[in-house]
Amino acid sequence: MSALKHAAVRKSVLLALDFDKTLTVADTFNAIASVAKHKHPNKRDFRWFTDKYMEDYAQHESHWSPIIHKHAENKSVTRSLMGQYLESLRQVENASLERIRDYKILAGVSRLELYNSGRQALFQPGVADVINYFLRVPNCHVCVISVNWSTDFIQGALDANGVSNQPPISVYCNDLKFSKRTGLSTGTMYPRLVVASDKVAVIETQREVLASRYDSKPRLVYAGDSLTDLPALLSADVGLFVGQNDHVAKWCKLLDVEFSKPRFDENDKTLHHLLGWGSAIDIIENS
Repeated sequence: MSALKHAAVRKSVLLALDFDKTLTVADTFNAIASVAKHKHPNKRDFRWFTDKYMEDYAQHESHWSPIIHKHAENKSVTRSLMGQYLESLRQVENASLERIRDYKILAGVSRLELYNSGRQALFQPGVADVINYFLRVPNCHVCVISVNWSTDFIQGALDANGVSNQPPISVYCNDLKFSKRTGLSTGTMYPRLVVASDKVAVIETQREVLASRYDSKPRLVYAGDSLTDLPALLSADVGLFVGQNDHVAKWCKLLDVEFSKPRFDENDKTLHHLLGWGSAIDIIENS
């Protein structure tokens, strides 16, 4: 009996998945913005918002880079330092969301339009097979936890890429506000998930919910591709780092985290580097 199947008999399993560039081939934020663009052709192009974000990010990095470099030289980089750095990005992310709100570039779209736009998103090869496999594992609960802007968009992508809805997959992300009168988006957003710690908080809440159901916390498997995912990847019993993000690799090196090597001082938690979803089932079941 495989490790995961054996664990599923003893306790529940939570398989939590990031969305953009973890499940999808590419980022989808521009695709969401383009849904509303044709309705507001005279509003600012989305590239302006991207440029402003990068300006804020560059200023943020100019402050933090010397601090991280000094700690790296002194071999004193800790997860606490990483947490402070990632939390400080909240100001950058909130400023971006405020610009999107103030210019209402996402106003006037329906949930159906967002859903249909999501159906155009392409998943990486093998993603649907992995998700569907674990949906059939007893006591395994699958969810998507993303800083994406639309639940409807993500659901459209899941449906179009062959992911089963039995049982339904819970989606946790930011979401647009919709007018009760028109059913269209107002252009403002519920900023539920902005930085890395927000993802960890959602995961811990879901683990507590499952613990109350099964009398013990579930085994956690988390898959993500970016630095926003790294705290969740490191908190997972089995972490799956998807892709080739240089920032993730850099911080893993600074923190002395080796891929595929159980961390004995953390109850054998292990972070794997997943270069393709074809190996995911074996890695999860045998970790």
